[in-house]
Amino acid sequence: MQDKKEKEESIKMTVEKSEEEDFKGSPDTWFNEAEYKAQFTVPMEYKENPDTYFASYDHFGIHEEMLKDKVRTQAYMDACLKNTEQFKDKTVLDIGCGTGILSMFAVKAGAKHVYAVEYAEIIEYVRPH
Repeated sequence: MQDKKEKEESIKMTVEKSEEEDFKGSPDTWFNEAEYKAQFTVPMEYKENPDTYFASYDHFGIHEEMLKDKVRTQAYMDACLKNTEQFKDKTVLDIGCGTGILSMFAVKAGAKHVYAVEYAEIIEYVRPH
């Protein structure tokens, strides 16, 4: 039976040179962690101008899409209504409330006070007039 060091060496030995055109570098450089992580970071325009992010939630379309996602909306509702002991007589702060659907679920689940906060313009269409 191979010990850990022998196993690591045998794995290293199985790596062969790439046949890709213009490939340069050793197998140690094939995976670039910085490039990989860059795929999951927020683009600079959002960091420099937060209005770009919030503006993406200004329109009805994105909210309609989320509300029509029956599985998603039902899961949120079930989470609130099946855990009423977590909401009963509590104060809830819903940051980024959008249309306020989760705030309404919190009220229905027994929250004493619900503060629904939204920066995007969609709030102008959902607040009482």
